[in-house]
Amino acid sequence: MNTRHAQLVLAVVREGSFTAAAKSLFVTQPTLSRQLAALEDELGHLLYQRNRKGIELTEQGVILRRYAESILALADKAEEEI
Repeated sequence: MNTRHAQLVLAVVREGSFTAAAKSLFVTQPTLSRQLAALEDELGHLLYQRNRKGIELTEQGVILRRYAESILALADKAEEEI
């Protein structure tokens, strides 16, 4: 997982849907979906469940969200210190 993956994961959580997350990141929805599907394949777990209300994180998705937040916070801190 890299910082871009972390941004994607958090955008989906923040926006509540793949479509809204894609718009906020200025990418197409299929591009976002492919990138997150590739991350799920890499990790070997589903991160989201789609339902009528949008998306819901799986147990693994909740864990990954915490790490994504930490990764981006550390990246920001490193940039500030440098």
